[in-house]
Amino acid sequence: MLAPGVPDFYQGTELWDLSLVDPDNRRPVDFDLRSDLMRRCGALAAADVLADWDSGLPKLWMTMRVLALRRVRPADFSGQSKYQPLVAQGTHLGNLLAFRRGENLIAVVPRFSLTLRGDWEGTHLALPRGTWKNCFTEASLQDGIAPDALFGAFPVALLVREGA
Repeated sequence: MLAPGVPDFYQGTELWDLSLVDPDNRRPVDFDLRSDLMRRCGALAAADVLADWDSGLPKLWMTMRVLALRRVRPADFSGQSKYQPLVAQGTHLGNLLAFRRGENLIAVVPRFSLTLRGDWEGTHLALPRGTWKNCFTEASLQDGIAPDALFGAFPVALLVREGA
């Protein structure tokens, strides 16, 4: 959803979808369930969403938040908003994927994090100047952050420069 272009979703994959290929992915979509979960999303914080992991609510909640951000900040997602990789420092820098989109957005996701068993061994992601707000946890960040702190309340991060 942060890559250039229009996000593309396969119908029915708004929640966890553990199917493989045809015909597994052609099952009927439970639209009533998705509607009910969408109605709940607006009032929930990250901890509430994670408590309902098995329903797929975290994926739907995250998708709704990112699409809402795209709607209110179109310039940050335009073709002029360039992609720039960010590289972490430390022992497990290869377990962290981060990139900057334009001047005001940073996406950060863990990679093979289960193999680390929660020990990032001092790995650290430096942030560009400014104050950055994690749109999933509402935390404000400056300078840099360790992955265990960044992903402590939600398993991925989308940072937005405050005041931009």
